[in-house]
Amino acid sequence: MSHDGKDVVFSFKIVICGANAAGKTCLFNRYCFNSFGFDTSPTIGINFHSVYLKINFKENPDELKENYVVNSIFDFGGQERFKPLLPRFIEGANGAVLIFDLVNPFTFSQLDFWYEQIIKFAVNPDIPILLVGTKSDLIEKTPPSEIVQENLIHNYIKEKKLDGFFRTSSLENSNVLEVFKEINDIMLRKLHIPYVVA
Repeated sequence: MSHDGKDVVFSFKIVICGANAAGKTCLFNRYCFNSFGFDTSPTIGINFHSVYLKINFKENPDELKENYVVNSIFDFGGQERFKPLLPRFIEGANGAVLIFDLVNPFTFSQLDFWYEQIIKFAVNPDIPILLVGTKSDLIEKTPPSEIVQENLIHNYIKEKKLDGFFRTSSLENSNVLEVFKEINDIMLRKLHIPYVVA
């Protein structure tokens, strides 16, 4: 399939889920537009954008032909009034990014709700899910009592059998691209598609 002059090998829908003010939209904007804004107003409903990632054939990574996977990224507003839209938002997702704020334990306490929604409404209950802790740039400036503890994070990953964990900073553009490269690699592997993200 060709789109915008690119050979698109596959198309994936990725949903970004998590509590209000957890940093979902900042992650979305950094990945989709390589931008960061200090505006903290909540997302109204859903943000959506498509991003192309170059991928290489696993057996011959140096082949000249350029192949791409297109990511349709959905960023969902975390407020209570948007929750009735969740089934339609998650439906058809190939992968999910589950987000909490590393310096806001309340957002971590909300993960169960979002995890359960992903599992309930995704077509495939085996959907790849990455856990992402945002705002890593604030850890050194935050009292230890307000930081989500390592053992809680580790136990949560193990309990839910999540596919990985990244600490990110949208402000510093730290680990943002790595999150989406990893979830694309996982989705390609699960579909037995012999490509890797370049």
